[in-house]
Amino acid sequence: MLFSFKLYAQTPTKITGVIKDAIGVTLPGVTVKVKGAQNTTQSDLNGAFTISVQDKSATLVFTYVGFATNEVKVGDKSTLNIVLQESVNDLNEVVVTGYGQTAQRKNLTGSQSSVTEKDIEERQPVTLFDALQGQASGVSVVNDNGDPFGQGTIQIRGASSVNATGVGPLYVIDGIISEDANFVSPQDIASIEILKDVASASIYGARGANGVILITTKRGKEGKPTLGLQYTYTLGELSHKIRTTSADDLRYYRRVRGGDTGFGGNVDSVNPYLNADNDFQDLLFRTSKKQIVNLSLSGGQKGMTYYAGLNYLDNQALIINSYAKRIQSKINVTFELSPKLTISNNLGFAYQTGNVINIGNSAKQVFERNPWTSLYAPDGSLSTYSESKRNPVAYALLDKNVDNDYLTQFNTQLKYKIYKDLTFTTQLNAQVSNDNNREVTPGYLNSSSTNISIGTGSTERKVYWETQGFFNYNKTINEDHVISGVLGLTADRRRKDTYEFRATDLLSDEIFTSNIGTLDPLKTGTSATANSNASIFSRLSYSYKGKYIVQGSVRRDGSSRFGENNKYGNFFSGSALWRFSEEKFMNFANGVLDDGKLRFSIGSAGNDAIGDYLSYTVMNFGGNYYNGYLGAAENSTLGNSLIKWETSTSSNFGLDLTFLKGRLSFTAEYYDKTTKNLLYSAELSKETGKSQVAINLGTIQNKGLEFTVLGSPVANKDFGWNINANITFPQGKIKKLADGTSFITGSKWLVQEGGKIGDFYLLINKGVYQYDVSNAYTPDNQKLMPVDVVVSDDKKTVVSVGGYTLNGQPYTGTITKKYYNGVLLQGGDTEWQDTDNNGSIDDEDKVIAGNGLPKYYFGFGNTFRYKKISIDFLFNAQFGNDIYNTVANSQNSLGSTYTPPIWDAATTSWSRQGDITKFPNAVMKDTRGSIRAGYNSMYLEDGSFIRLASARFTYALDSKVIKKVGIKGANVYVYGQNLVTWTNYSWYDPEFSTSNQLQPGNDTGRYPKVREFGLGLNITL
Repeated sequence: MLFSFKLYAQTPTKITGVIKDAIGVTLPGVTVKVKGAQNTTQSDLNGAFTISVQDKSATLVFTYVGFATNEVKVGDKSTLNIVLQESVNDLNEVVVTGYGQTAQRKNLTGSQSSVTEKDIEERQPVTLFDALQGQASGVSVVNDNGDPFGQGTIQIRGASSVNATGVGPLYVIDGIISEDANFVSPQDIASIEILKDVASASIYGARGANGVILITTKRGKEGKPTLGLQYTYTLGELSHKIRTTSADDLRYYRRVRGGDTGFGGNVDSVNPYLNADNDFQDLLFRTSKKQIVNLSLSGGQKGMTYYAGLNYLDNQALIINSYAKRIQSKINVTFELSPKLTISNNLGFAYQTGNVINIGNSAKQVFERNPWTSLYAPDGSLSTYSESKRNPVAYALLDKNVDNDYLTQFNTQLKYKIYKDLTFTTQLNAQVSNDNNREVTPGYLNSSSTNISIGTGSTERKVYWETQGFFNYNKTINEDHVISGVLGLTADRRRKDTYEFRATDLLSDEIFTSNIGTLDPLKTGTSATANSNASIFSRLSYSYKGKYIVQGSVRRDGSSRFGENNKYGNFFSGSALWRFSEEKFMNFANGVLDDGKLRFSIGSAGNDAIGDYLSYTVMNFGGNYYNGYLGAAENSTLGNSLIKWETSTSSNFGLDLTFLKGRLSFTAEYYDKTTKNLLYSAELSKETGKSQVAINLGTIQNKGLEFTVLGSPVANKDFGWNINANITFPQGKIKKLADGTSFITGSKWLVQEGGKIGDFYLLINKGVYQYDVSNAYTPDNQKLMPVDVVVSDDKKTVVSVGGYTLNGQPYTGTITKKYYNGVLLQGGDTEWQDTDNNGSIDDEDKVIAGNGLPKYYFGFGNTFRYKKISIDFLFNAQFGNDIYNTVANSQNSLGSTYTPPIWDAATTSWSRQGDITKFPNAVMKDTRGSIRAGYNSMYLEDGSFIRLASARFTYALDSKVIKKVGIKGANVYVYGQNLVTWTNYSWYDPEFSTSNQLQPGNDTGRYPKVREFGLGLNITL
């Protein structure tokens, strides 16, 4: 009897059920696990599941990405209907931390932010930059959304480097290091983890100093195939139109410029070429059209799963003849050959083509070409140069600048479970890209009279491979002690080969190869470069009851970019977590505080992102002529064998609080990151015969505060509200320079010890002298006001002045005046701040007038759901940064009447004694130092803005209805991007990327941003 009773007790019970979300949509792929046992299954495409349990006391655990974990006790039921609630803050969610290691979100000791698949879907992103903007504190994303080839920039906790190539984060895609993520479609991404503090990123050593972005692409799940289809159609318009100088404005300006003589170019009624009044914005810009089609197929069976994604983009952009077409594909296949051995294969492919528009020859010409000149000549052909200015429409239509770029990436991973606590993983990745550009500028467009067509071409091939091998150890002892660790090594190599050529006298403008014209030998040739890295790394973590967690890592990196004595760098990190909410003294907060913890981390990481071979002085071949022959000579860059690793050391303090049963969280963090031995290319004096040398420049510090509110304050069957709000207050300064010597970069930024990166060093423009006698000051540099000024009838000269006042009171003391190059400044001249009060306006009067970096920036996103309707919107903003409007400054240079100034300068420039204006006397051009192009504070503008970055309205079709036609799920939506921007900046847009981290906030003329509206459809079959 006893024996038979035991057999009966161990007979499994089959439990079935259906899993749905809060609005009744079935959820496929939900993981169903028997708590404390090995039994696991997943729901099928209809949300149905079947699993066996040993007895009715069993508890089933239901987990699904983006939803709160649900535990249900079986009891006497054999059928369960499960409803999962959405959650953007699931503390038990497992996140990737690198090299095969994962952790529950609540147990992270470092600073790490996540962007989920659901977050991405709500944004309708075209690029990774779209997907990340405004989503995480401490992550500044600049999006170049107008340019079809534009991407943007991402900075994590400020610039940790000052060279152009080393400031961006490290991308790790499915465990493989990559220079960027441009070849990955956002629709193929399952999750993004952003490692912000150095302790989290230091496991990646080299290039991890600027933060790490871990991207996990989608995988298949066991079950019937799932076919997904997404289609969007978008229309766009110029988001901010600028007033241009009209024909009447320009005639008035030319008349004033001529001293009120002549007519300034009257309308010629019989010459259609000179009687127009064009706003070239209306002629060059069009309604952009964008189509995106995404297909995905996923599924699997026991022992094998698969996912395939294909994305197609056709972007007919804002500027006429500007377009990009792109195909991106991703295939992931996983084979479970045995309970111990798993093999995964990932294949990615991307192709992009399109016409690249030269902004300087098209969009900037909108303001530089005279408005009365026609687009067409009298014979109906497109006009070319007029008054030394290009026809922007002709250049956009006829100049061919076509890219054809390919990229293929393949990765194979083998994972073997040596025993239950120890796993070995090895993988090999190979990536090949081939970028081709061909440009033909017809002779018709060239300024010279020779009418010779010019062609240039380039082919750049990059080959990159990487191999990894690492052991993962995870051990739980008596349920209270958890030990985990990783030990491994990695090696990689990248090589770039480039072929460039330039040809003239082309036989045809339509067919362009290197043998169709006369080659220019000085601009034709090949080059190659390569570098390698090798590393060994380890990380060890210990947790006691999840209440106390400590973690440490060490990594040794080697780079071929440094000299023999500096090739290797050692980097360390340590972190700790204390879950104080589980201490007895916190019992008073039970019911209010669900989870509370303090985190601390400290660590270091390296950066080797400089050019290859800069530790050597290399030879160039064929770059110059000698006695009629091509020769060889040393490169103009001097080699420096003493350069060494740039190293960032960071500490991070974090406080995490969770409320409302895990639905709402608050995080506050303070970070302090110091980067030493900054890698930088310094200029050399011409007497050396060299132009520059790579050096370790000095030390910069970035510190700041971050605050994040994340969660689902309201979540029930009919209504839900999700929120993601974050704000960052960064502070950065230059602590040390190599020789302590300050220097100016780009003519307007001061780099000095104790200063900030991005400090504008300018002359302060205080306006324009109203009269000749307005140039009057006290000896201590206080401005005097002339009274009872009498001017001549023609208002050209001052006849007399009755005296001066100081602060409204008569002044009879000594009067001093200001000079430029020994010339007394008069009415119509710019009044500059005489900082040193020596009476002479020169470079010694420059001061720090502003800064190109924001004082704080934030993102604020919300999702509201009511039954089958959802509304999503996201704001992003930045405040406290300045922008130098180089475009406007250049337009107002007054160097030539061929270049019209901006409209208000054309119509309000000083011309008579007594004029009150901010623009100087145009008649004098720049002969009296009134323009100061490049360092005039009048062109320094407030770059603050708030933007409604995106909004989407979605309706989910009734599942009962669409199932009748074989559709498992479908929704339709309307959305918009870059909808509204509130800013005081006068030019196209205050947000743009920069390639030089020492020179932020310089608007030299960019591809204008687009306001977009679109329709979309998602279908699951």
